Amino acid sequence: MKKVLEIEFLNKIKSKIKNLIALFIFFQLTTVSGVFAQTPKNYEFDLIRAELSTIKDKNSPQYKKTKQRLDKFITQNKIDYSTKARITDIERLIKEQKFNSAIYELNNLIENNTEISLCYMLLGDISAKSAKPPKKTASYYKQSLQYNQDNYLASYKLAKLYLKENKNILGIEYLKYTIQKTDNEELLKEIEYIIQNKITPENKYDANNLYEALGDIYNKLGKKDASYIAYTKAIKINPNDIFLKYYLADLFFCDCKDEQAISVYDDILKDYPNDTMIKISKAKSYANTGNLLSAEKEFREILTQNPNSMQAKYGLYKIYERKYTPDNILKKINFNKENYVVNQQECLTFAKFLDEMNDEKGAKNFRKYAQKLEENEKEKLLAQKKATETQKLKQEQRNIEKKETPKTIKKEENNNKILTENEKKQLKQTIQKEKEKQEQLKKQKQQQEKLQLEKEKKIIQQERKKAISKDPKKYNEYKLTLDKYLKMNPKDSSIYVAIANTYKLMGEPTSALQNYREAQKLNPTDSDIYYNIGLTYMELNSFITAKANLIKAVNLNKENEKAIKLLAFVNQKIITQIINNAYSAYEKKEYLKASSILDNGIKDYPRNSQMLYYRALVYDAMDRNAAQIIDLQKAIEYDPGYYMAYYQLAKAYEKIKDEKSALVAYEKFLSTEPEEKDLIDEVQKKVITLGAKYY
Repeated sequence: MKKVLEIEFLNKIKSKIKNLIALFIFFQLTTVSGVFAQTPKNYEFDLIRAELSTIKDKNSPQYKKTKQRLDKFITQNKIDYSTKARITDIERLIKEQKFNSAIYELNNLIENNTEISLCYMLLGDISAKSAKPPKKTASYYKQSLQYNQDNYLASYKLAKLYLKENKNILGIEYLKYTIQKTDNEELLKEIEYIIQNKITPENKYDANNLYEALGDIYNKLGKKDASYIAYTKAIKINPNDIFLKYYLADLFFCDCKDEQAISVYDDILKDYPNDTMIKISKAKSYANTGNLLSAEKEFREILTQNPNSMQAKYGLYKIYERKYTPDNILKKINFNKENYVVNQQECLTFAKFLDEMNDEKGAKNFRKYAQKLEENEKEKLLAQKKATETQKLKQEQRNIEKKETPKTIKKEENNNKILTENEKKQLKQTIQKEKEKQEQLKKQKQQQEKLQLEKEKKIIQQERKKAISKDPKKYNEYKLTLDKYLKMNPKDSSIYVAIANTYKLMGEPTSALQNYREAQKLNPTDSDIYYNIGLTYMELNSFITAKANLIKAVNLNKENEKAIKLLAFVNQKIITQIINNAYSAYEKKEYLKASSILDNGIKDYPRNSQMLYYRALVYDAMDRNAAQIIDLQKAIEYDPGYYMAYYQLAKAYEKIKDEKSALVAYEKFLSTEPEEKDLIDEVQKKVITLGAKYY
């Protein structure tokens, strides 16, 4: 009996222990991110997603079965599975260290092209918390930035990761990148604290970059004086930093401190006396101070060196616009052209140039002057005709002078009448000519529209023939659907969109565009219609037209993610085209043409690192060393991981015999972990050679 009681007692103890263990596990599950934040329902939800993340083969029966369980669970429990709710849930999962469940959700969102940049950043966070290799974590943050260059949190996390790994060179570059991308005051102050603790006298090259970053922070925070002090300290540490000098001078210029700006520009021009970019900036500063003679001299020197410099032409125009008439302005701007004659066409060309410079008032004045010249020319022709007719009449009068009769007096009266009639006739002819001109323009427009329609008909026939031959059965299936839509009357915008979409499926994009336009007429504020037109033009490789329509789509609906993503893709296609065209001219040694192509491209995409890099290559071929270095520094500023920009920058510094700066640039190149083995070997040798001199 005693033994039985002992066994029962032991069983009760065991049961209580089991209950306590179960309760302990439940508490562990429920109190990670707050008291009882986790429920049994959430636990099952997390468990299914964790299981899915471990199955690599998505076509396996196990994955499909588990996925069905998940879908059923979401439906039965009416779980909010919107993107916003999923992101919030992922953040909870990461806090609770349920990384597998979070990874499943993040990969699923990436596969569906949703919040890609944010997802890669969160994968980087998981990688960091899982103690994965820093290189893997860095790759996630880099991918995040690849999809959204404005994701300053990803760049900040990447900067901190590099600094933690003692990769100061790259860490500082990404800190500078973060500063450039954010206006968040708290974050800027946090970075300021990191930088101030990083500045040490041991490594002056780090200190140079850190002072520059501090200057950027103070500039963002509106502390102008502190900003100037920081930049000046950076330049004092590295007097060869052309980019920083140029940047500081521009800040002085923007802050109306033109005397200081001129001083810095002069400092740069000591080493680069023929650099037109610096000279233009200096001339503008002179103009701001009211020293117009010095400004004029600088601009004229630039035009002597480079007759096609638009900035110099515009600078001279701004000096002359209130002093001289348009014809005299053109004569002064074109001082270096022999036998230059101002005419209507020259005025119209300059008006177009002013339009490009966004000077509407100036363009309007030159068009008015062109019109005045045209009117003067007409009056001159009329006067010539009148003089000819008068001369003729006088000759006739001389012939009959011998017969002074009352008929002569009558003849003179008739002559006066003839002159008046001739003037009237001339006026009628001018009006008639203008009418004929307008009629001709109208006919030309109609003819162009007719030709366009005929061209589209031919294209449609070709597209149709190609589509039918490719897959007749599929084509006929879509044709049946199309016929149903075509029979519908009246047609609203949605019907025209449906017709257009069907034409696209049939392989007839031109017919699709015609119907999208019809839908657009009926519903001109529908963002998706513009998106579809943009998408179709993009598929036809008409990227400029695609861009115009996608911009309209985004302007009509700022949350149209499809249009935003496609616009980014189209912009990259346009950038690639510009670079290819410029590089083609570069290979033919047509450097001015290549530079002009890239100049125009950079106007539209001023922060594009690729175009700045390629323009730097063109400047290198033209021996414009200062301009080359400035463009490469800007390219790095906008993309700190652009390793070829570091390599080319190092080469540029070597070219001007600044080996210390070249060494730093080579080290930055290596710190970006490039994959080109030949380049790595070359640079490592350079670092050893130069390092022996300066370390």
